[in-house]
Amino acid sequence: MANLFSVFYPSTSIFNFSLNWLSTFLGVMIIPSTFWFLPSRHHVIWNKILITLHNEFKTLLGNTGHPGSTFIFISLFSLILFNNFLGLFPYIFTSTSHFTFTLALALPLWFSFMIYGWINH
Repeated sequence: MANLFSVFYPSTSIFNFSLNWLSTFLGVMIIPSTFWFLPSRHHVIWNKILITLHNEFKTLLGNTGHPGSTFIFISLFSLILFNNFLGLFPYIFTSTSHFTFTLALALPLWFSFMIYGWINH
């Protein structure tokens, strides 16, 4: 190891495979596998969180929201939640702190909200 802080670089890799960017999709790989198991405490708690988030986003969108439109917001919330939670562990680079990840989420969402506002108001 040449540099003490090289573990925080987004290009930290083994066999030219970036392990830090793998942490972005760790939650996506773990959560769906619990669907096929018997409901455990974690599964029940996660379902209650999803139902609560669904109800909150449904009240924010109102009756004009399309069916399933809350799914997008819940997915984004879950992705950012898992990535920021993984940042609490040592030697893991959080992809949400990287400029490309933030820009890739922020620009399309901001642009779509602006177009939605221009069309409907």
